Amino acid sequence: MSAFAGGVDGYQATFFLLAILFIAFTAWHGWRMGIMRQIISVLALAAAYIIGYFGGTNLASILHRFTNFPEGALAVICAGGLGVIIYICISLIGVIAFKKTAQQKAGAMQLGYGISGAACGALYGVFLVWIAVLAIRLLGSVAEAEIAFTKNPRASHAPAPADGSAPKATPVPTPPPAVVRQLAQMKQSLEQGPAGAMVQQVDPIPGTLYGILHKLGMMVSDDKRVDRFLSYPGVKPLLAHPKIAALQNDPVITRDIINRNYLALLRNPRIVTAANDTEIGELMRKFEFEKALDYALRPPDADPAKVAP
Repeated sequence: MSAFAGGVDGYQATFFLLAILFIAFTAWHGWRMGIMRQIISVLALAAAYIIGYFGGTNLASILHRFTNFPEGALAVICAGGLGVIIYICISLIGVIAFKKTAQQKAGAMQLGYGISGAACGALYGVFLVWIAVLAIRLLGSVAEAEIAFTKNPRASHAPAPADGSAPKATPVPTPPPAVVRQLAQMKQSLEQGPAGAMVQQVDPIPGTLYGILHKLGMMVSDDKRVDRFLSYPGVKPLLAHPKIAALQNDPVITRDIINRNYLALLRNPRIVTAANDTEIGELMRKFEFEKALDYALRPPDADPAKVAP
């Protein structure tokens, strides 16, 4: 979308307009529900987050005994499921236990009940908009990395099999879906101008995470940088592990990566086995990912070993 006066482009203007309308709606909804139901809604959201965050890992550990699904992915699913259940249950308690504004006695009591509920609802709306901004920035950074990956010609070719035979043909990767491109554009839009500076100041997500995702996109978009990343000392032990080597030479995994069939990748027996391998997990914990990215992005003539004394 074209930029408007003052450095605000169409995406940014549309987002802030929708945010204002959403906050107005939550304020009106808060007026109708009243202060007590609004407080219960806020408490329900907080409880859902806390219980989902801490309980999801524990529940995943229990369920992992009965399934080979990767424990990390299982923890995310359990956390989300627990959060939704807790939020719904607590919200229902609020609906049953407390009256709406219209059910209060007319007069100062009803007016105060509605005004305080509207104020609480507006704050609740601001909080949800803030969460949406964080989600757009984070998912947009991931989308930028995916777009950069599709620009690399290597993405359309399978690695040569270890036995020296000719590599099997793989489908040419399709362009990123529209939703991925839109997320990347929305993220870039939100970071522009004075509003973008304010967004970055109130974002509690460490800037290093966005930096790592940006470096990842720069690395995967260039063959030479990918080769330098793979030559980093910490990468070699991972690539040399038999279970990781098997993943590199699996045409089914290569095809699913190219086609972005992430659900199939999560269910792939070889990937599940590698994800649950304690030795690989220990190597991953010791791996200095950001240092490897910095090494890949640094020009070859800047390597300490190649700089003349």
